[in-house]
Amino acid sequence: MTVLLPLEKSRELAEWLRILAQPQRLMLLSALLDSTHAVSELETMTGIGQPTLSQHLGALRRAGLIESQRESRAIHYCWTDTPDARRARALLMSLQPGAIPPELPGPANISEPAPGPAASARFARILHP
Repeated sequence: MTVLLPLEKSRELAEWLRILAQPQRLMLLSALLDSTHAVSELETMTGIGQPTLSQHLGALRRAGLIESQRESRAIHYCWTDTPDARRARALLMSLQPGAIPPELPGPANISEPAPGPAASARFARILHP
């Protein structure tokens, strides 16, 4: 059964995906998967220059995905422990090379038709090379 997302929930999801749909932000988030890093370390690891780096870290912080802590003169960043951050982290981890893809929901046995009127509307098309 398909569940239609309400408009407001669709907007929230689109905003969440918009924040993630930026290559430099994904680099930063992946750099933080294993440990906390100082801004200078993130700059070296990613090659993102200071002004751009600060903008992306700020966007990720405002989105609630990462948080910062000041230690002496250095600012360190790490993942937050919010539902959105856990979801983004799991998604990013599943996309790492060699990662086992997450189990996708689906019917336990696809050879059995689903109950209801839609079950009779299953078709197969065989294409010959």
